[in-house]
Amino acid sequence: MSREFVEFFASFRLTPAQRRISQTLVEHSNDVPSLTASEVAELANVSQPSVTRLAVAVGYSGYAELRHALVQLLNASPSGSELDEPNEFQRAINSEIENLRALGVRLSDRTRIRQAGALIVGAPVVVALGHRSAAHIAGYFGHFASRVHGDVRVLTCAGSELAESLAAARSVGAGVLVAFLHAPYPADTIDALEFAQQLGFRLVLISDSDVVSGSDWAEVLLRADISSRLIFDTHAATFTAASLLVQAICDEDPVGVQRRLEEQERSLRGRRV
Repeated sequence: MSREFVEFFASFRLTPAQRRISQTLVEHSNDVPSLTASEVAELANVSQPSVTRLAVAVGYSGYAELRHALVQLLNASPSGSELDEPNEFQRAINSEIENLRALGVRLSDRTRIRQAGALIVGAPVVVALGHRSAAHIAGYFGHFASRVHGDVRVLTCAGSELAESLAAARSVGAGVLVAFLHAPYPADTIDALEFAQQLGFRLVLISDSDVVSGSDWAEVLLRADISSRLIFDTHAATFTAASLLVQAICDEDPVGVQRRLEEQERSLRGRRV
């Protein structure tokens, strides 16, 4: 299997169906010179037009042109460039390991994440925001943050309900919005960020890019890359960033956090949970 094929397809934002076809081409990279579009479609269990759509998505007029480009990649590949990982699961894990390493490098200077912790501790009410796959990350952050902060509200709704919830939170003292935003950048999150700016929220933004909606006014931007090596994205670095943000809250207010945790433990013992 060709490493160049993996790197080539990873440079594009593909749909789940297109990723399945690209994985098929990676797995059969040595056979690509002789594979027809119909044979690729059969191997990937998709329609032949889906193969054509993949070719167009990566900048070619059709499969024949894409195949020619892939053959050139094969011919130009240095010896020993085959993948060390024998399957897509290991490739996905290694991709996430690299994302975690990159996150660690960015946090070698802890100024930004400490600033985020201070902002959250200083706000009487905190809102966590996320949509689509980021909704689960916002919920994960909200679950643990609510154990060390007095009032954390998770918003994953949309439309007028979201606008009303943001306004209601702001009216009772919510000053900080912790937003999770990554590709494909849901319109609901983008609209919410614009409205939150109008309401006067201070923004802590966790995203897979340094240049996204909200990055121009975020007081703290933490970048956590996602991996697209599987049919659907994986978010190990983003979940880790959410946990690190909770840790930053704990570090900023150790006495208050300890008191809350002890109160929770006494409550749990009293209820025999």
